[in-house]
Amino acid sequence: MKTKTFLVLLLTIVSVGMLSFRMILTQTNGGIGLVWNLFLAWMPLFLAKMTEIQWQQQRLSRVGLAGGLLAWLLFFPNAPYLITDLIHLKAAPDHLLWYDSLMSFSFALAGLMAGLYSMLKIHRLVEYTSQRSVAWGVMAGSVVVSSFGIYLGRYGRWNSWDILTHPFSLFRYIVRSLRESLAIQTTLAFSFAIGFIYLAFWIYAHLEPKHEQQ
Repeated sequence: MKTKTFLVLLLTIVSVGMLSFRMILTQTNGGIGLVWNLFLAWMPLFLAKMTEIQWQQQRLSRVGLAGGLLAWLLFFPNAPYLITDLIHLKAAPDHLLWYDSLMSFSFALAGLMAGLYSMLKIHRLVEYTSQRSVAWGVMAGSVVVSSFGIYLGRYGRWNSWDILTHPFSLFRYIVRSLRESLAIQTTLAFSFAIGFIYLAFWIYAHLEPKHEQQ
């Protein structure tokens, strides 16, 4: 198993373990929604990996590759979205605030790492099939679109699959949101943060030995 995948898996196990311990300790299911959100955070990594494998095995045309990239982009916001779950800490009991903070951070970190790793895979695919400048442009655009997606998820409570189940309602909401200051501020803030975090992740990945970069 590659180092990055193992790290994401380890963070996932630790996060779920912390939540399980909390549920046993408190005899409640508080925070159970984090597991679902973390599952969704794994989806872009799974889709990126499947697209990569299918392309390497020459089972995808360029149209198929574009479809894989769009599927990845549709689910990618779910990865950094876990960061916004920290908002629920305001409802944590005082005596569990420290534990819930560590647990929520662990989930957020696992989701973020899954997202960054998926970005790296998509970045390499696009760069391999086009040009370096095009690849960076695609990643920059993906960061902005995904940051807006985080806003849609947190404040509009929209899901990735709503683009298929409620496309017209979602489109109307998006049009209205483009005029709202909170939507613009959230998109810019997450674009800046995710962009620079990914840049640092990309630099780190290219400092690794070649056998660890896949």
